[in-house]
Amino acid sequence: MFSYCFFEHDLRTRYGAKVTALLPERYASWLVDCANECQPDQDIMRVLIVEDETRLARHIASALTEAGHDPTIIPDGETAIGTAEETSFDLILLDVMLPGMDGFEVLKRLREAGIAARVLMLTARGEVNDRVTGLQLGADDYLAKPFAMQELLARVRALGRRYAEEPTLILRVSDLVLRLTDQQVHRGPRQIDLSTRELMLLKVLMREPGRVFTRTELCERVWERQHEYDTKLVEVFIGRLRKKLGSPPLIRTQRHVGYSIGEPQ
Repeated sequence: MFSYCFFEHDLRTRYGAKVTALLPERYASWLVDCANECQPDQDIMRVLIVEDETRLARHIASALTEAGHDPTIIPDGETAIGTAEETSFDLILLDVMLPGMDGFEVLKRLREAGIAARVLMLTARGEVNDRVTGLQLGADDYLAKPFAMQELLARVRALGRRYAEEPTLILRVSDLVLRLTDQQVHRGPRQIDLSTRELMLLKVLMREPGRVFTRTELCERVWERQHEYDTKLVEVFIGRLRKKLGSPPLIRTQRHVGYSIGEPQ
């Protein structure tokens, strides 16, 4: 398995998407994840774990350490904010249901303080409104409890492949603007009304222009539980977004792989 991953990574490096385009989507998605997971130059990340459940926090820290990262555990929001202000972290795993100050307030204060670390929200809440709130406040991803540790590590790897950037409340791709503060979307002077799912899908794409997301990745980012989604739903919602965003088209399809957003061709 290990050597095969590097073989696939080498093919992707030389020939780009042509390799995965020759395969059914389920294999293409798996090979992309496998190649990314097995890259030898994965950087060690400093990870702040803000979680009051001691057993879970230690389990997460152990898994991160085994994966080659450097975790620090903090059980409450106030201490976490002070620690994040004093020490630079690449990623913050932030539980929503913290004692005293909840995770949403912690995230808000972190962003107000200009802390640019990536934030992955952890919560037992599965409601769409909670997810939207976290994403509006500047979270980069959202994972509902209970979760498999391999899924958490996969999210950590995905976030770790992107350099930390200054927090922004406005996303732009060409003449398309998404304001996170009030969920307003404009293309040029025209305001575009989107449903909650459409907004979440668009934000995922706009946070990383040019990146090709597989249908499975988009499902995991926008729909909370596996039984709630089907990859066919992504095609439906992408179609709706394309229609609402208008011409020239910004969302592209990479056959057998997925979708990306970028400057019109």
